[in-house]
Amino acid sequence: MTILKGTNENFFTLIKEGITLTFFSNPENEESQTTRTNLEALEKHIGKDIKVVEINGKEEKNVVKKFPVDVFPTLILFKNGKIVKYKIGGQPKSQLTQFMSPFIQ
Repeated sequence: MTILKGTNENFFTLIKEGITLTFFSNPENEESQTTRTNLEALEKHIGKDIKVVEINGKEEKNVVKKFPVDVFPTLILFKNGKIVKYKIGGQPKSQLTQFMSPFIQ
């Protein structure tokens, strides 16, 4: 799994089709760094079922303000461009797996 970099220019195209886990982060925030590491560790479980996109909240403010993101990190799961669910704050691997489990085959 590669964590794709979401920008104002590509974000809505990236989430348009399929299942996309969007990780709104602040790279300077320790919780964001830990959550990113945990997402990378789950690569074998996620496989190709879920696309993972990271939005740098400090750089991509135009994307952030369109969603319920007040805290970094925030995870939003999209299905075909629509929000399915979201979770606020840093997440251990077990919570990430549980969050995505309905969409992992």
